Amino acid sequence: MTINDIMTRIEAQVPELAGRIDGGRAFVDLIRSKKLPAQSVAAYVFPSGIQGSRPDAASGVFSQMLTHRTSVVIFAQSFDRTGAASLDKIDQFLMRVVRALAGWAPGDEVGVFRFERGHLVSSGAGVLAYQLDFSIDDQLRIFS
Repeated sequence: MTINDIMTRIEAQVPELAGRIDGGRAFVDLIRSKKLPAQSVAAYVFPSGIQGSRPDAASGVFSQMLTHRTSVVIFAQSFDRTGAASLDKIDQFLMRVVRALAGWAPGDEVGVFRFERGHLVSSGAGVLAYQLDFSIDDQLRIFS
């Protein structure tokens, strides 16, 4: 699984984000520059953690279930003082992104993506930033 696979999936399922989606490096650069995305709607995808379960080592094979977490941060510009127009717009995008990834696997992972949670990250300067968190299970197997 790569971040590019996830970005390609989102672009295919949510065409309004085509050409408006980038990875973690661009997100870090955006935060460092203290600027906002130039587009009215933009998304950034990045890995947000890995968690392992209790490992099993038997018959020369080490195996452990891993949960890979991925976050998608969506920025939507507000066109009114209250942000109401942006709230309506971002809600549509949020659910479309959730539907694009939930139940899908980019490769031969053991599981499929599941939606974990979404939350408002920021709502200043006429822009809403909303983070969606997903996870997918896979198995680490090492033969000794």
